[in-house]
Amino acid sequence: MKITDKAKKKELIQTRQKQILDVASRVFSKKGFASTQVDEIADLAGLGKGTVYRYFKNKKNLFLSVVDRGIESLKDLALEAMAKEKEPLDKIKKVIEVYLKFFEKQSDLIRIFIHEQSEFQKRIQKRYYQHYYEHVNKVEEIFKEAQSLGLIKKKIKPSLAIAILTDMLNSFIYTWQLTGKKYSLSESFTVITEIYFTGILEQKGK
Repeated sequence: MKITDKAKKKELIQTRQKQILDVASRVFSKKGFASTQVDEIADLAGLGKGTVYRYFKNKKNLFLSVVDRGIESLKDLALEAMAKEKEPLDKIKKVIEVYLKFFEKQSDLIRIFIHEQSEFQKRIQKRYYQHYYEHVNKVEEIFKEAQSLGLIKKKIKPSLAIAILTDMLNSFIYTWQLTGKKYSLSESFTVITEIYFTGILEQKGK
């Protein structure tokens, strides 16, 4: 097989996988894992059922691939965004912005995270926190740099500050989804960063 043929085959595989995963994400988020049929995903993707199984060995593998793709994508976007900023606080703010924008566009993924209260929820959490702990050291270093510059109080433990920020964002995003998206996640960026970095009390005399 020529190199060009290999390249075309690889491109076709990537295109087919994306096509299937895009449809699967919508169907799983709407109907849940148990009620979803691979036949329906295949029909909506305009493919045969056998083609779906050629790329994903079973429904469980397809479902977890949807989750993994979402988490990988979020991780890559966050790391790329941080790399473009020079100042530590700008890096943290950029991650918050990316996080909000990502889930505003990927609301199907939120529904999957929320509604799959089964063995898959443990698997989802494991994958999420696997990525979280893989890169938390990088974020901690950014917090420590900000502390060394006098931008963040030195008495604050970076790991705890990061955990609080993560939980705050996740709770905010889940509430946004459950209440029917009555406000914009991305437009909430300013107030979220202000509350996180400066609080809600007026600093009198400053």
